[in-house]
Amino acid sequence: MNTNNSVLTQTPVIATFKFNDLGLEQVRQHKKGKDWPVVYLIHNQSELYVGETTSACNRFRQHLDNTVRKNLSLIEIIFDDAFNKSAVLDIEQTLIKMFAADNSLQLQNRNGGQSNSHNYYQRSAYQNKVDLIWAELQKRKLAKQGAADIRNSSLFKFSPYTMLTPEQEAVSVDILNHMIDCLERGEKGNAVITGTAGTGKSVVIINMISCLSLSMLSSYDTQDLTPDEIVDLAPRIALSNRIQHYVKRHGKLRFAFVVPMRSIRETFKFVFSKSRSAGLKGTMVIGPQEVLRQEYDIVFVDEAHRLARRKSITSYDSFDKACVKLGLDKDSATQLDMIQHSSKYSVLVYDKNQTIKSSDLTEEQFKRSLVGRKLIYKQLSSQMRCIGGDLYTDYVDSILSGSAPSKKTLLDYDFQLWDDPNEMIRTIKDKNEKLSLCRVVAGYGWKWNTKNVSSVDEAKKKGLYDIELDGEKYVWNMSNSEWILRPNSIDEIGCIHTTQGYDLNYVAVIFGPEIIYKNNHIDIEPTKFYDTKVKSGVTLEELKTYIINSYAVLMKRGIKGCYVYAVNPELQKYLSGYIDKHK
Repeated sequence: MNTNNSVLTQTPVIATFKFNDLGLEQVRQHKKGKDWPVVYLIHNQSELYVGETTSACNRFRQHLDNTVRKNLSLIEIIFDDAFNKSAVLDIEQTLIKMFAADNSLQLQNRNGGQSNSHNYYQRSAYQNKVDLIWAELQKRKLAKQGAADIRNSSLFKFSPYTMLTPEQEAVSVDILNHMIDCLERGEKGNAVITGTAGTGKSVVIINMISCLSLSMLSSYDTQDLTPDEIVDLAPRIALSNRIQHYVKRHGKLRFAFVVPMRSIRETFKFVFSKSRSAGLKGTMVIGPQEVLRQEYDIVFVDEAHRLARRKSITSYDSFDKACVKLGLDKDSATQLDMIQHSSKYSVLVYDKNQTIKSSDLTEEQFKRSLVGRKLIYKQLSSQMRCIGGDLYTDYVDSILSGSAPSKKTLLDYDFQLWDDPNEMIRTIKDKNEKLSLCRVVAGYGWKWNTKNVSSVDEAKKKGLYDIELDGEKYVWNMSNSEWILRPNSIDEIGCIHTTQGYDLNYVAVIFGPEIIYKNNHIDIEPTKFYDTKVKSGVTLEELKTYIINSYAVLMKRGIKGCYVYAVNPELQKYLSGYIDKHK
């Protein structure tokens, strides 16, 4: 097969045929209609099915015989001289995910992706073809949004159609099987998913929820799979059938997705509400204490380390009432205990190094809540967010812990230390113009003077500001809900509470005056830290842990790069030993 550079840069050809016997005959006569890898789209004005095959005419015939497709009217077949089996599988899955995020046509694809993600020769070149294909589909009015906007959207980033890596697939299938084992035996159980920021823990959770929901509706759709694909997907197909058999015997499963952080909870609600073809609904996403409304078979918890204990919380009264209802000791109970009481099985995403507040449950409390339940632990280790990979995230941890032995070179990741914070901020604004989703964030080392102001313009008119850096004045985030996704947020500086859980293309992190370097290690100035809820009732060592954890989380938000500036001169000098300075 010819895969020289000229062929790889060619634009694929999209041919349109009527979705009927006449169209089938025309495809059969096409030179690549019988024995060539292709991607295809069958659609009408409201519904769409995306697929791939090595024989367009054979698969065309199968779809004509499928009653689910009877209302579709046209088939677009994407031909390309450079296509191979790996490429068409990859492009098919990417297009499914993009159409789900575009949300203009209802997808008929039910399995959330038929294959697992894997690398292959010249994959980046084939992925570049997706943008060319998408631009043509926009011209044909099959897609609304541009490819770049799609990829920056929360519907794309948290899509239930995301292809899982082999590691993620194994975790998903193993946990779901363990879950059904426990439910069948009448045993209470827990699955704990660990892994650093960016390893795809939320995506795995969403995949499991979609699998459960779709499996309750029907068995795994194997009609359009080849024999080889059926063999590869045998564990997933068996699992889906197992879930369906359980439901037939015991009734529909009741489950919910608990998201402790309000900001990203709203994002997940939106994603779920727009993903009905994947079996999701916005009502599945709830806050921690909403589990008290009913008994659940399964509760999934994202960022379980952010579940609260009775310390520095907003409403002690509602917490206490929940404890009374469940017969829990309010002084030792946590929201995780409430979830365990309200569910037969829970899946918990947990990373103790992302604990950032005094109200977060402790590691001891987390472990205690698992006692007496059947447990399965699964770890995700491969970095999925930033292109710097595990090398970058491990390097950040070693810098902040003071254990980095020497400076590392990160060839694919834009990691820079800036001496001029205002130039850094201007650069991030320029990148946001080109890429979107580039933001400036900081530690809570400045008072929130603009707390009751609704916009940057209003703050300027009133002469109010929060942060001053070398003569330039800035304001904190004007919204606590989905701040990252708001277009005006580029003119504001975000904090950890509005940033944790989100992906950014570029992040600029300002180390505030509350974090310093002295006596050969990173330390804190507690009097210059203004998050009263975080510092209330904690020791200096605990506060230091929360502050350093927060900076580690912030520095791991960027997909393409992270820019850094430290207010404290000694800390800036320390960081310069590990981060290349901007020139």
